[in-house]
Amino acid sequence: MVKNETVNVLIVDDDRSTQRVLADALSRHGFTITVEKDGEWALKTFEKKKFDVVLLDLLLPGTNGYEVAKKMRALPRGKRVPIIMISGVYKNAVHIREAVQRHGAFALLEKPVRMPVLYDTLKEALGNAYPSPKPAPPPPPPVEDDEVTGEHLADTSAYEEKTQVESVTRRENTGSLQVIRGDFSQRSFAEVLAEIYRWKGSGALLLRRDKVRKIVFFRDGVPQSVKSNLLAECLGRVMVREKMISEAECEESLVRMKAKGRQQGTVLIEMGCISPHNLQYALKMQLQTKLYDVFSWELGDYQFNPKAELPADTIALDLTCAQIIHEGVRLCYDEKRLEKWWAGDEHRFVHPSEHPLYALQDAGLGEDEKQLLNAVDGHKTVATLKALAILSPLDTDRLLFAMKCAQMIEVRDRPAEGKPKVNMAKLAEAAQKEPFGAAKPEAPPPLPPRTVHAPPAPKGADFALPWPNASAPRFQAHEASPSQKGEAKPAKPGSRAPAVEATPRDQRRAGSLLPELSSVVSSNRLSGEESLKRERLATKVAAMRKLDYFEILGVPTSAAREEIKRAYFALAKEYHPDKHFGSSSAEVRQLAQQLYDLISTAHDTLTDPIERERYLKEVAAGVKREMGDDVGRILAAEGKFQKGEELMRQRSYAAAHAMFKEAIALYREEGEFHAWLGWAEFHLNANDHKVVDSAVTNIEHAISLNPKIDKPYLFLGYIYKATGRPDKAEKQFEKAIQANPDCTEALRELRLLGKARR
Repeated sequence: MVKNETVNVLIVDDDRSTQRVLADALSRHGFTITVEKDGEWALKTFEKKKFDVVLLDLLLPGTNGYEVAKKMRALPRGKRVPIIMISGVYKNAVHIREAVQRHGAFALLEKPVRMPVLYDTLKEALGNAYPSPKPAPPPPPPVEDDEVTGEHLADTSAYEEKTQVESVTRRENTGSLQVIRGDFSQRSFAEVLAEIYRWKGSGALLLRRDKVRKIVFFRDGVPQSVKSNLLAECLGRVMVREKMISEAECEESLVRMKAKGRQQGTVLIEMGCISPHNLQYALKMQLQTKLYDVFSWELGDYQFNPKAELPADTIALDLTCAQIIHEGVRLCYDEKRLEKWWAGDEHRFVHPSEHPLYALQDAGLGEDEKQLLNAVDGHKTVATLKALAILSPLDTDRLLFAMKCAQMIEVRDRPAEGKPKVNMAKLAEAAQKEPFGAAKPEAPPPLPPRTVHAPPAPKGADFALPWPNASAPRFQAHEASPSQKGEAKPAKPGSRAPAVEATPRDQRRAGSLLPELSSVVSSNRLSGEESLKRERLATKVAAMRKLDYFEILGVPTSAAREEIKRAYFALAKEYHPDKHFGSSSAEVRQLAQQLYDLISTAHDTLTDPIERERYLKEVAAGVKREMGDDVGRILAAEGKFQKGEELMRQRSYAAAHAMFKEAIALYREEGEFHAWLGWAEFHLNANDHKVVDSAVTNIEHAISLNPKIDKPYLFLGYIYKATGRPDKAEKQFEKAIQANPDCTEALRELRLLGKARR
């Protein structure tokens, strides 16, 4: 290799922070970087692209590092490529010798990797091929030049988003619905986020600075997605910046994208440049890039519209409000900016928040940051906390300012009265580690796993789907048989549906379905993890509703106020709404809120002497306070839905359709129910245009309620494909992959559609 020729490095590590550190450092030394998070996709990338060296973590999801190295060595291009293994577990002399002698590694380095050691190892492995450091990249173009400099890198979706944002901000600017508005010269973006969180606001925050327009969408006070008119924040640029693809790959993907009319991320997967997991990661990074940029704004105005609807985006930020504030301040605030907002506070006293909802937020803190936050007791000033030197003065200022904005701490003129207060988060952690008072009520036993008995696929099924044409029927009609009508009886909440025998007529219908449609019918829940979480929370709420307030908190009736508070803090931390803020299931979010409300009501009642006395009299008299019937409705709806799923597996589509309608009547907010209703409806009569349109409408409504799961997009894709609309089908399969990178059905369909186009 000639000196200074491009040196390509493949980094395989499932830890994003490790990826970022290695990629940033090596790119500054002149390397071209590609990153992968799992072994299978690393192998696919290695087969398609020439690499000069591989950095390989040993503990990977799925295929481990040793197996990846073995498979790389078996390939013609992998026989001489230096493989440098890294591990935080296997790092003694025996492991090093085994990695080199048995698995063909050039070296085994210990995590966290020390960069001087890595550079020396790479120099030894590459010799004269070791590249020269690259010059610092030029600064990004100014906003005014984006139309010129961003043209060649911006994809179609970026321009669509740009147009949408500018249109919305013009339309909303003259409205009178905004309840929060102001200027960033008077109030920081971090403080605006905290206010919306305090109000649990849902809607859109419209942001303007010169020609820049952005919209941040909120649900229950937490940012979900961001739209921007900056072409510099398009997906391609984010991936280049993150060292996920090269400039040349970005350019080539845009050429192919415009020629084929496909999304850039899907084209990059097809080119072998990124994996579906890396596409999902890049889309989240794009959202974060758009959002964190606003923390750098010192000028500009904002206004909140609580009437705006949340867009149906497959990717959400999945960060708590406190995490966003903490990271945004860390990235964008220097000494000069902090001085403006901290002026005069150096000798004021820092108090822990007295409100558990704020004090126990998940802010994504490191160990040193937690240590500093735990030192906040109401008796130390900002200057004193700096003097502790747990963090540097600048990092201390950043953390305290972020925590103040997030309402986790308060800054007051006077110290706390009496003894120093124990930080609530610290107290909650201690309470969870050490038992206190009476034993906590035992959690109900987990529900038994449901066994899915998938019906066999029709014999002779051809999985290469033929394109529908005008002369060929699209589907066999599926009408309800007399035996199916009225056969659905209400199930007890949470009960399993009895096995339903498939009639010969049903079996004939199943054979007429396209094979992949049958396979989706027999698949399990739309989101297994969400389903399990929902069942566990419903069980916990149902069990907790049977307990009195003392039993809920796990304390004796003689418990003192401090003991009650300690128990409450531990439970509040365990069941804090932050634990489920990112859930795509409306039921999960509602059940989690009910748990937190039960715990808070118990605490508020038992710590107030008058209320406690009144409650004790009620308990003695056998009076039970009503806590609402929402849990009963959710459990009943879940029972109906489970029975509907079982009927779908048995291909009793009319009965399944009836069950899904009953589930929706009990709980309308769950998108999953609407998706399966539409899917069942489609199977009833796919030749009837009105039925198909109604099925599509139901599935689209499911997406509007819950855009983060893959099955509704998959259902729509199959419907569009079967009814002769491959262009629409392709877009739905692309969205399914964005929502779930492991959606193999969607990947397969995209490959088939690509072959059909060629």
